[in-house]
Amino acid sequence: MKRILLLVCNVVLLTSCATKMVTKSPAEVKMMTTKQFESDQELVFKSVISLLQSESYIIDRADKETGLINASKRIENKNAASQRFWLGTAKDANTSKAMFYIEGVNDNLTEVKITMYEGAESSRNGYWGQVNKDNKEQMIYEPKVYQEWFQSLQAEIERRKALGR
Repeated sequence: MKRILLLVCNVVLLTSCATKMVTKSPAEVKMMTTKQFESDQELVFKSVISLLQSESYIIDRADKETGLINASKRIENKNAASQRFWLGTAKDANTSKAMFYIEGVNDNLTEVKITMYEGAESSRNGYWGQVNKDNKEQMIYEPKVYQEWFQSLQAEIERRKALGR
């Protein structure tokens, strides 16, 4: 009986720790991450910059000519040093990256492609007082995340239109 119980516990433990594989086709990813806006490319580009800044992202790169914007955000764990001291390991920060590609289809239609990544930086105590760092990040495959970004972008475009840019 104990062996069966131990076997069941091991199966549950192993299946709950398994990595969930994302199986979206390229077409599904494109549908989720791409949207067209009825506005010119310049206004959309400025709206994306404004939106990212309002969401506390740091603009790492913005090139109006190519339509590429790369931004990042880092939220520090203020207790990381004490956690590493007491536990030997700590999550130092949550990270987020946003990549936008903004392409004018014509004078009044612009296509926006977003790729979002989330991650974490962690550290653990090594030998001789050395601190080992580990960075992990992965693309976000949740349609709701992209829908929210597109809704916020639409609102920012409308706000700028109402202001006359």
